[in-house]
Amino acid sequence: MSVKIHHIVTGELESSLPVSLLNAGAHPDLPPEERLPFGYRRDIVRRDGSVHSGVMVPVPVWLLEGTEKTIIVDTGLGDIDEVSEMQSRYGVDFVASRTADQDLVAGLAAHDVKPQDVDIVVLTHLHFDHIGNNELFPNATFVVQKDELPQATEPPHFCMFYYPEYSYKIDVVRDRLQVIEGDVEIEPFVRLVKIGGHTPGCMVVMVDTAEGTVCLTSDVMYNYKNLELHWPMGSFWNLPELLAGYDRLHQEADIIIPEHDWKFRELYPTGTIG
Repeated sequence: MSVKIHHIVTGELESSLPVSLLNAGAHPDLPPEERLPFGYRRDIVRRDGSVHSGVMVPVPVWLLEGTEKTIIVDTGLGDIDEVSEMQSRYGVDFVASRTADQDLVAGLAAHDVKPQDVDIVVLTHLHFDHIGNNELFPNATFVVQKDELPQATEPPHFCMFYYPEYSYKIDVVRDRLQVIEGDVEIEPFVRLVKIGGHTPGCMVVMVDTAEGTVCLTSDVMYNYKNLELHWPMGSFWNLPELLAGYDRLHQEADIIIPEHDWKFRELYPTGTIG
């Protein structure tokens, strides 16, 4: 069986340099141009008209083709206005946007998949930009790590990117949650590996393809600078655990795919691996 992986973009989010790289990548021996993530710019205009530096990063859903069951990884960015209003209540005014061609249903349809065809949704973790379209998949089982659920259902006030207003995204699929602990093989060519680090229950997806074992990193590796510099992003739960995860990814994967980086489309112009 030959498994392919399709990159379906559901919108974009602004990412500041401190979010993209811990401590904004500052180092006396690292020139600024070597630490700036792909697509870094200084003209991002927020809703209030203010201009900021950073990156507009893609928010993907990954569709696996060639598996016995129809599997997607995460459900991407939900309603843009809802997300912007929700985040602004917590002082997060980053831009959220979506173009006409960044529609999840249309993206799936390009590969002859309808939402009702999806059998398994892997929720790598429960930050808002990974669960935004959960309600679209009426027949799917949603796989999530046990350690991840408390953060999403009753978010602590200090926990950025989990929002009480978004707990309904879990409630709508609660009767179809498959709660796991640790590593699980969900099909012969697809393994879920619990890494933690970024969040308590963050997991990556290892997929065996014709090109080798591909690791879909979720936010364990946010962008290609995290990979190239071995330098984590600025949002994490447990830094030693996260860096141990980096080592594991290098040991077990032939190809490592960071989650939120348009550089992916330079390396894979068709949006497909395998």
